Amino acid sequence: MMPVDFPAANFTFTKPACMTDEQCSDLRVWKGDVPDGECSFPVIISCWQFSKEDLEEIAKTGKIWLSVSGQTTPPVSLFTENPFAQQPT
Repeated sequence: MMPVDFPAANFTFTKPACMTDEQCSDLRVWKGDVPDGECSFPVIISCWQFSKEDLEEIAKTGKIWLSVSGQTTPPVSLFTENPFAQQPT
């Protein structure tokens, strides 16, 4: 999988200086607050493109794996629908 830029992206996380381009790359994201009832919460959204080989493996196993660097796991979600697409009213 490779991260891809998208029209709503408004921030770039740059790769750590100690990592090679093969280990990590910059990541374009959308950063903002999402309202939820009486409060809002910060959200970072990135977009990823599957390779042909990725799609073959997903078709075979029905799985993807998520790795988060750090000491804790923040709330995360994976989805297939574009969160920036207009929803019908």
